[in-house]
Amino acid sequence: MDRLVSSCSGWKVLRPLAGAVPFIVMLLSFSSCDRHDYTEESPYSAEDLDFDASIQNYLKSSFSSEITDVTVTDDKVRITGCHDGEEDFFLAEIPPYMDLLRLDTPLTSVPARELFGGQASGGSFSGDFTVELDRHVSVSGGLQYDRLLSKWALFEETGDGSRLVSAAHYADEVALERDPEPVPLKNKKGIGGISANRFVSDFDDLGIGSATLNMYVTSFTFLSPVAGTVAHEYGGRTYYFDENYLKSVLDASLLEAGKRNMAVAAILLVQPASAAVDRQLGNLLMNDGCNGGTLTLPDMTSAEAVNCFAAIVDFLAERYTREDSQYGRIAQWIVMNEVDIASIWANIGTRPELVFTDYYIKILRMVNNIVRQYDRNAETFVSMSHSWTGLAGNYPVKSMLGTINTMGKMEGDYRWALAYHSYAGDLLNPRCWECPWSTFSMDTHFVTFKNLEVMNEWIYMPENMYQGTQKRSVWLSEAGLNSRSYSEEDLQEQAAGWAYAWKKIKALPGIDGIQWHNWFDNEGDGSGALLGLRKYNDDVYGGEAKPVWELYRVSGTSEEDVAFSPYLDIIGIEDWDIIQPVL
Repeated sequence: MDRLVSSCSGWKVLRPLAGAVPFIVMLLSFSSCDRHDYTEESPYSAEDLDFDASIQNYLKSSFSSEITDVTVTDDKVRITGCHDGEEDFFLAEIPPYMDLLRLDTPLTSVPARELFGGQASGGSFSGDFTVELDRHVSVSGGLQYDRLLSKWALFEETGDGSRLVSAAHYADEVALERDPEPVPLKNKKGIGGISANRFVSDFDDLGIGSATLNMYVTSFTFLSPVAGTVAHEYGGRTYYFDENYLKSVLDASLLEAGKRNMAVAAILLVQPASAAVDRQLGNLLMNDGCNGGTLTLPDMTSAEAVNCFAAIVDFLAERYTREDSQYGRIAQWIVMNEVDIASIWANIGTRPELVFTDYYIKILRMVNNIVRQYDRNAETFVSMSHSWTGLAGNYPVKSMLGTINTMGKMEGDYRWALAYHSYAGDLLNPRCWECPWSTFSMDTHFVTFKNLEVMNEWIYMPENMYQGTQKRSVWLSEAGLNSRSYSEEDLQEQAAGWAYAWKKIKALPGIDGIQWHNWFDNEGDGSGALLGLRKYNDDVYGGEAKPVWELYRVSGTSEEDVAFSPYLDIIGIEDWDIIQPVL
């Protein structure tokens, strides 16, 4: 879908979406980023710098009081916790459009005497408590806010105001609207950005087990009724969705995938207001700080904007998790695209790393909690580029994942997973085994096909596992290799790169699958990159299969060893014993 092209000169050239913005050039940094080493020339606002410092302190904090459980039923929210202190305190509700660490007035404040039924022990309210509140509450503008989306924390009253005395906590359990069967991965081979085109038989011929589907929500959502739309009510508002788009673009692709029992992940994407089919909706969803880029993150600063994006996710989750799969099935949910390259693919302005990551976590949590109502087995995927400790854009991936992980452990762990784009450091070079920036150190600049062992090692570390014991899923949800041209030599090098990559993917249990990008060569891939399994699907080339298509077909079959053998010489190795130890 979206890619950065790098060359050995140290520059990166942006490949935009097809028909989107012109190429943009940015300097590549190979050094790790000290996210808090700001100078007088800092591009960040003083407010954001203060907030960034507050988040850093919060992540390092330990609290004697805690929220121990939040359970959401059909009509109630039950919050259980423990206050350990002598001061008067209260339970605060923090919706996504408020910030825990710069909270003025919480959405809801429950004083200690109500939590303890008016009875103080030894003159102070201390010990365990449980409180049950209505699940829905009226907020400004007549919205019926769903507390499913909130997190909860304890504050003590002091002479100078209020002091946070617990970590916040999101919902642990969510009432199920339905409970569809999971869609397991049949194998590790997938295709990214699928559509129901004339080559859909490739799903069978290639033995595809998974796919991704781009969902540009601003391309089919309206705030007001328009001819040919279907309505969906959420939070006291009604939103409208282009029925023809749903049927011809989304349903058609999902139904074809469903015939083959393919696991499909939806990629939730938000375009700037200028690209939205409904400019009013686009303006509502676009954060005021957005200052460019191809994609943005949904606005999380107002109740109206949060309700709108929540309604879109609720509509899609409800439509695509039906037990009868009437419209097709979504099994997983990828939240945005390559958010570490925020200025291009997730633009909310120029923000410090922790401020941006905290903002993104709110969206992850919201999607996660909404989807869990409809499918207990679904995972919420974080989308990242091939960066690790180096920079392909704005922030190092490893650092961002550390924040997502730490904050998740503090505020109630959830089943986030990783959608990683493990392209070669130089996208134009199919000889991925040569990438000089991909080492076998845990602090490597990039994690690519060459050194997937690093990702495999990281994902199995107990501190990175869900609840410390369950491996998080890793999909290489957008990754492929280039053929420099259509010459036989270049086509064979692309195939050789795949042979090398597949042997790594196949051998590493931490990598659950790859969704190859691109199905067809695409001008939107930029700088002459020809990433397709097939040539251009046009009148000139007709989508002709490349040699890599055939190699993809035999991958994981009894034909693999014979078909792969000729590529050993191109790579310059004697056998496929290529898994390396991580340093």
